Amino acid sequence: MDISKSKELFEVEEVRLSYFVVAGLALSVLSSLILVAAAIGYRWDLWSVKFALLALTKYATYGAFAGAAVSLIGVGKSWPGGNSRGLVMSLLGVVIGFGSFWTIFDHWKMVQTSPFIHDITTDTNNPPPFSAVVAIRESLNANPHNYEGDKLALLQRYGGFNEPYKDLSPFIAKSPPSETFDAALKLVEEMGWKIIDVDATNGRIEASDTSFWYGFTDDIVIRVVEENGSSRVDIRSLSRVGKSDVGVNAARIRSYISALSGKIEGD
Repeated sequence: MDISKSKELFEVEEVRLSYFVVAGLALSVLSSLILVAAAIGYRWDLWSVKFALLALTKYATYGAFAGAAVSLIGVGKSWPGGNSRGLVMSLLGVVIGFGSFWTIFDHWKMVQTSPFIHDITTDTNNPPPFSAVVAIRESLNANPHNYEGDKLALLQRYGGFNEPYKDLSPFIAKSPPSETFDAALKLVEEMGWKIIDVDATNGRIEASDTSFWYGFTDDIVIRVVEENGSSRVDIRSLSRVGKSDVGVNAARIRSYISALSGKIEGD
């Protein structure tokens, strides 16, 4: 056998996985699994929301960033012509680690730029009150259901960066209240919310919606009334736990009003 070829074969065999490749991928995957476990554990009542968010999620986010950084070093080490192998593993570590980190970081940004509130409504002067869901909330020691008045209204209007909720407003429909109410109720069913109470006489619908990961539940009340020959639809969304809803309630209201406007003609 040619000596030069034997030498080349020997050098190829000597190439090993870099510690950066292995450590980066392992840290990224482990941190991502902890983030998932934090949510599932809270949903299964294995630990408190404070432990899930301020301990597991917090440090797993740091770990995910570190995993991405170490994997990035691994990319340099394993790049073709480098002194180690494992390029695919390193790239995977970067994607998993940075993806997990960015998901939590993006939520953190929303917390910083959104009003620090968890009770959102289209009518801050006369918000729709909760009725049927009150007993459920009190049994769970949830956030108070009574609207906090002018202070909360001001926070919704001006409490966040660039006034993020200033677009929230009632939906005015040309159809009569009874027809509008039927459309509003049907939409609640289509959106998969859990209906708690329906009061057609007073034009009130109460429902709840639960998030996918953590299982956070928010309660919703919809009010349909006659106004100047048209129908006015107001909606209020209130979180059961937490001081900040990270914009979830406002997003839910926008989604509902947008879908309703596609079903019945607005005024």
